[in-house]
Amino acid sequence: MRKWLGVLLLVSGLTIGLYHLFEWHTAASSAQNLTVEELEKIQELEKQPAAAIQDDPIKLTEKEETLPSPIEKPLPVLTTSIQQEAGGKTADLLIPKIGQKYPVYWGADEETLEKGVGLYVSDLTTIPGENGHTVLSGHRDTVFTGLAHLEEKDDLLVQYDGETFVYEITDIWITHEDDRTVIVEKDQSTLTLTTCYPFDFIGTAPDRYIVQAELISTHETASK
Repeated sequence: MRKWLGVLLLVSGLTIGLYHLFEWHTAASSAQNLTVEELEKIQELEKQPAAAIQDDPIKLTEKEETLPSPIEKPLPVLTTSIQQEAGGKTADLLIPKIGQKYPVYWGADEETLEKGVGLYVSDLTTIPGENGHTVLSGHRDTVFTGLAHLEEKDDLLVQYDGETFVYEITDIWITHEDDRTVIVEKDQSTLTLTTCYPFDFIGTAPDRYIVQAELISTHETASK
């Protein structure tokens, strides 16, 4: 009886181990190397200047006595306002500094993160390119192992809904997993990448590695 119990425990352990290995391989393999063609296109985008902001004072004519009413910015499209199936392919994240391209899936639940990078869905976050906060999450030991190599001024690109949004990294920091000041509303187009930290920690990592960037330009995504 003890012999069979030992065999059963051994088989169960191997099964669980193989299952977790399969999950790890699935997420890790979702990251792809950027091709030479993709890198060349990114370099072309980076050379294009961002749209100039009009900051000259408005001149009044002799007949004008008051300034025109300010143009109100459209409300950002929150992720919770979109009906999309959890785990569905949504966008692509390109990080030229480390030569990687990642498919982005809708949602940041554990099942979705097992596939790769997840788009955080909440009343505080928006879809890419909106005048708000877009948050992407991924596991430190699969897709986001290379985030430690990023620095301020590096570019992050998100391809979504026929457009390519170019963000420039403005800040990188480490915080505790319970920090509630990371995923918050923003009044300008901001992209945040989050993953667990330390990267080489064995077990459940206690901290979070945060990479934050601001939108600098928008381009139509070139068709293949």
